Amino acid sequence: MAKIALLIGVSEYREGLSCLPGTQEDIQAMQRVLHSPDVGGFDQVQVLPNPDRTQMESAIEILFTENRNRMT
Repeated sequence: MAKIALLIGVSEYREGLSCLPGTQEDIQAMQRVLHSPDVGGFDQVQVLPNPDRTQMESAIEILFTENRNRMT
């Protein structure tokens, strides 16, 4: 079974909230950890930095529909 991950990092907000300065660096670091054969050994790690709602929903839907057969 393939190991896949979707990392979503939101650091920018429109509703008057402060930015989260380390978010983008964190998802890049997590991607390296998950890809590392000594730690995570993931086959695929997709990073989605600051997506809008449509991009996020689409990425989640694709993640589950394209990999449905691999999860069983």
